[in-house]
Amino acid sequence: MATKTNKQEEPKTSEPDYAGHRQRLKARFLSDLGRSMPDYELLELILMYAIPRRDVKPLAKALLREYVNLANVLSAPPEELMNIHGVGANATVLCAIVHACCNKICWENLENKDMPVLTSKQKVVEYCRSRIGYSDREELLIIYLDIHGRYIRDDIEQVGTIGGVVLSARDIINKALRFKACSVLIAHNHPSGDCAPSTGDIAMTKELKEGLKTVRLSIEDHIIISQRGYYSMRENLPFMRNP
Repeated sequence: MATKTNKQEEPKTSEPDYAGHRQRLKARFLSDLGRSMPDYELLELILMYAIPRRDVKPLAKALLREYVNLANVLSAPPEELMNIHGVGANATVLCAIVHACCNKICWENLENKDMPVLTSKQKVVEYCRSRIGYSDREELLIIYLDIHGRYIRDDIEQVGTIGGVVLSARDIINKALRFKACSVLIAHNHPSGDCAPSTGDIAMTKELKEGLKTVRLSIEDHIIISQRGYYSMRENLPFMRNP
């Protein structure tokens, strides 16, 4: 009589411990689109799509210890993020994509074809902050405007310490002519967070203003930006309001 052999049951594969945590994070995010979530949890959500088979909470917290806040992580230079242990190419690219999307949203808010840029100073400030406000190096942004003060395009002209940079009026004039611009708006960041202009900032702006005046180009404003504040030379310094 043949005996019935019992088949050995295959062990069930259990989900990793962080799988349930990820589902809970997604549910919490969808409940209010992340408004109540701290930076480390929002960063976890980003990282988990780039790193699907690892608990990314320790990495999210480590990045925030290094960069202080979420905005700084997302705007960090890709080559810098890539060199941090555990980040890798996928997470670096995803952080850069999120930051680029933030820039694009701010840019589209600024680029209203029917309205001069300076009719909404807050949108200008938001755009400048998105572009350069979170950088740990000083960057100089030039926004080119048409005859009606509307946005044409912008360029980051210099990276470094503004006091040690000689910005050529000729370079701005050449680009303004190429873009058919009639005025420019200048912005640069102060990584220290103090938006007060230095004597070098003011002297450079006066020199540029005089140089551009020779070809009837004007400087609409020079904005100094930080992560949380800004300083407008047009609002505070009389020479910027004089023709």
